[in-house]
Amino acid sequence: MNITVFGAGSIGSLFAGRIAHSGYEISVIGRNPHVMEINRKGLRILEQKQENEILSHFQANTDFQHETTSKDAVFITTKAFDNRTVANSLVNRISEDNPIFILQNGMGNEEIFQKTFPNNPIFRAVTTEAAELIHPGIIRHIAFGKTSFGLITGRENGNGKKIQKIMNDSGFITKKTSDIKLKMWQKLLTNAIICPLAAILHVPNGKILEKPSIQRIFDAILKEGLELAKYNLPEADFSTTHDFILNVIEKTKDNRCSMLQDIEKGRRTEIDFLNGFIVRESRRIGIKTPVNAAIADLVRHIEKYPE
Repeated sequence: MNITVFGAGSIGSLFAGRIAHSGYEISVIGRNPHVMEINRKGLRILEQKQENEILSHFQANTDFQHETTSKDAVFITTKAFDNRTVANSLVNRISEDNPIFILQNGMGNEEIFQKTFPNNPIFRAVTTEAAELIHPGIIRHIAFGKTSFGLITGRENGNGKKIQKIMNDSGFITKKTSDIKLKMWQKLLTNAIICPLAAILHVPNGKILEKPSIQRIFDAILKEGLELAKYNLPEADFSTTHDFILNVIEKTKDNRCSMLQDIEKGRRTEIDFLNGFIVRESRRIGIKTPVNAAIADLVRHIEKYPE
């Protein structure tokens, strides 16, 4: 399976680098100078133990039009707000058989691809892998996690098994699931707590619960989010969500989450696809979410008026 990864940030680079290192054909679409360094020297992946390092070589481009070979699958790891641009760039360049594998934060990300590619198999994936882009051409793999994925629309045609094998061969604990929507909601609630709190406090994940006052905000964000999640998936069991989030925080305690990195680098965050999504969807059905609304406003303020 020949794969193109759209989005050469920390997670996109991590997956592309390990997949390429395992012998699969893969390329990435990203931005310079990261793309230039990958083409010049390869991608260095610093694993959790500093003495472990992977050097991976694969093609990197800044535009899909520069791809020279046909692709069997497309992985989407860009920021969610880039999905319209990504979808437009794929029009007339992939066949209806090509699976689209979306590995992003947030909810509703697949809708643009469903409208643009109504006949393609579209998968959503969630992961607790953690990585950080520390320098062009170099990422740090901060925490090993688990990746779950499932078919959202279209016919699978054996693509799920192929993708799972590639991921597992590349060292990712990966499982295809029929409960992907439950996994997506759990990941949304996890990110809606960890990402904005870490960004607002300017701390790694493990530091966000050191103060009792922040624990109360944690609980309030989760309570509001769970009300919306249970409305959308009334039969689902969310009883382990609180412990799941605490476990993610512990396993990624040294990670500076993507939203914190975006704030530090003056980039747009995905707050509108996390807490902003919770607020919008809750308002639509009459659920009040004052804490999530305040958190979203704070992050937007920090985006607009960085220190």
